[in-house]
Amino acid sequence: MNTTLVAPTDRVHHLLDDDMTPKASQPLSASTNNRAVPIRVAIVEDDAVLRRGLAGRVGGDPRFEKPMVFASAEELLQAPDLQSVDVFLVDIGLPGMSGIDAISALRRMNVQGQTLMLTNFDDDEHVRSAVLAGARGYLLKTIRPQSLINALVEIHQGGAPMNGIVARIIMDYIAQLPKPSALSILTDRERDVLALLAERKQYKEIADLLFMSIETVRTHVRGIYGKLNVHKRHEAEQIYKASMGTHGPSRT
Repeated sequence: MNTTLVAPTDRVHHLLDDDMTPKASQPLSASTNNRAVPIRVAIVEDDAVLRRGLAGRVGGDPRFEKPMVFASAEELLQAPDLQSVDVFLVDIGLPGMSGIDAISALRRMNVQGQTLMLTNFDDDEHVRSAVLAGARGYLLKTIRPQSLINALVEIHQGGAPMNGIVARIIMDYIAQLPKPSALSILTDRERDVLALLAERKQYKEIADLLFMSIETVRTHVRGIYGKLNVHKRHEAEQIYKASMGTHGPSRT
């Protein structure tokens, strides 16, 4: 496991860098009838210095309301009006309940706000666990202050901010997931018919073997062609043969 831990002094230096003060000319987050709608952020961070710094950065930008701040997941989950929060900025390594468990709890509560993890962990296990729990963004605490502010706006607008390392972990995980067979979109009966087509059976033979009429066989064949997006029998047979390792005939 490749876990990078950043010393507290380093991470505060990056996130609280004084030359990143928000500028009044920055675009507003959204508007209704030409009036800005500030983004509501809840920050969950146990490091008091970093928590205050993050709150100052977010609250000092005109695109945001003054943020809600919490030192633990338990404090967050006991807070009222969580449904009004647009973005949850959550650390993973919290005392007591972890940040990952916290966002799982928010999902069970049907809270609609987006979750952005801000953490020191860049290992596969933490990244995958956070995404599966419901995180829609994942950043490390080495990020520069203005990049973090921009990420909060991005996730609120439907994006998924993350650095290159995290993106690679997620893509590798997706690549390892089992691929659905092309035959999975067919009904059991359609797979039965296709299996017999691949054995070069004629329609009458298929009808006799499956106890159906020839017209019913034709109906199934039309359904198979449509779902597999093919027009000829040999094309359907090729797809069946390529998928035989996962889906064989289910004649019962």
